[in-house]
Amino acid sequence: MNNAAKYTLSLRNRGGRFVRFAIFQTYGEVADIAVKPLPLAWMVGSVAPGGKSEQSVCEMSWKTARNISLIGSHHIGNDMFSANSVVMPAGSIAESGCAVAYMGDFPFGAPAFVGSVVDDEKGFFLIQTDATIPPFARQHGENCFLKIGLSMAGRQVSVADLHPETHYRFSLEPVYRIVAGEFFPGQIIEEQEVEKSYRIDFGQEINKTIIIKEDGSFTDEK
Repeated sequence: MNNAAKYTLSLRNRGGRFVRFAIFQTYGEVADIAVKPLPLAWMVGSVAPGGKSEQSVCEMSWKTARNISLIGSHHIGNDMFSANSVVMPAGSIAESGCAVAYMGDFPFGAPAFVGSVVDDEKGFFLIQTDATIPPFARQHGENCFLKIGLSMAGRQVSVADLHPETHYRFSLEPVYRIVAGEFFPGQIIEEQEVEKSYRIDFGQEINKTIIIKEDGSFTDEK
């Protein structure tokens, strides 16, 4: 997606404390709650202390090129591990959807995109799994776990378990959020972190400035 939009976010620290943070995304999703995608720490950073006379600024830019991936991870005893994945640009399935199946004998096969599906609701990533995807109890019993992942600008954004005969709808318009704390890239953002995070509302703009106040909280630039 070379024509993907480029976003820029500036964090201006007006407080006297060093702030670490994680930016993550939440995606609207219409499916069984058991397959709700987990948000991951997508962009991790920090900003030095600032003040009235000097402001510390951290600026980040990214393109909204998105990929969707199928991941299989097989834990074979304590000393052996195998993984496979297949990745597709999300733009290529945005207008319809994609069918997903498991090819080969589980757990020694691989998940794959196997065709297209049609859905009348626009503005979503659409994924339909069939009965070849093993149920989670069997995945657990074989220590082989199947996931569907979303990424943006080459970084993992969220992940969900693959279940058989399930229709996933992931919104094409993610909500960007920021939360203070120490995180590592790809770390699962727990619900309590989501609740205390600050929503970054770009609106119709692609450039945004967020202020870090004296108490370490976030607010929009006035």
